[in-house]
Amino acid sequence: MNSTSESIYENICRARNQREELPLEYSLPTEEASSPDKPRFADGALDGIALYHMGAPDQDASLLKQAVDAAATDLDQAHELIGRWVADGHMISVMNKVLQYVIERRQQLPPSEIYRLAAECVLKGAHREEVKLGLVLLALFDTDQNEPLKNALRILALSDEFTLYVVQVAATWTKSSQEILRIAKAVHGWGRIHAVAALEPDTQDIADWLFTEGWNNTILPAYSALECCRKGNLRQRLEGGLAEKEYACACGLLMALLNEGPVAGISEVEDSAGLLNAFLDCSAAKAVSPHRQKALQQIETYANEHELPPIAERAQALL
Repeated sequence: MNSTSESIYENICRARNQREELPLEYSLPTEEASSPDKPRFADGALDGIALYHMGAPDQDASLLKQAVDAAATDLDQAHELIGRWVADGHMISVMNKVLQYVIERRQQLPPSEIYRLAAECVLKGAHREEVKLGLVLLALFDTDQNEPLKNALRILALSDEFTLYVVQVAATWTKSSQEILRIAKAVHGWGRIHAVAALEPDTQDIADWLFTEGWNNTILPAYSALECCRKGNLRQRLEGGLAEKEYACACGLLMALLNEGPVAGISEVEDSAGLLNAFLDCSAAKAVSPHRQKALQQIETYANEHELPPIAERAQALL
């Protein structure tokens, strides 16, 4: 670990704005350990693509296992081993291996030193994969009473690169759903997608936010549409009637569901035809508007492509 360089945590602290968010143009600094010929991904994109499309590649975790063992007696050596690994390593590929290794050796590994290693990686790490390792290890510990550390993790979560990993730690805290909701509201890219996937609609406020905003991200709303449809009770809301502002949200969520290019959406909804008919019933009482017309057009196209003539005819009649 280079103690003279600015840590990622310090960089994010410095970059956050008065709304406790990162500017939309913000991106993490390029690490010195990265190969110059590596493609540059937007923050969070590499992990997101791995999870949703390619699957995480199988990478060797032996250096990290050695680092964990070394932490018991020599933290400097542990950080040196981690520094060698981060040049080509991706935490998403070895996360489960590292966790399993630590759990299997919990009788031999001193918890205090593993915790210290994790905290140093999180707060002092200058490489994103080093920070992720620290976050993964912290998920094994009870951090709920450590408010300074929790505040630091909330700040790290503002970067789409780390939201996925912070959410895993936050899931162990008291009122975890409220914590994850707070995180989800503060991020807008891959971080929001990961937070929404982890968010449980324990309260009406959470369900309402998932319905109105949870699917609205800067990557592609389709990634969260199915989660928000289910957790935000889209069909129940349509059948109960919606005010105009809520109806606009329903149009956006439904159009995201119909966009199944990147991930499954409407095809995974139980009784999808019933959902579409509920939307058409609700739309019949709404005035003509751009979001209404666009949603109806997409329903008509979808219904024609999937041989659902009654739904296509209903949508056409409402246009």
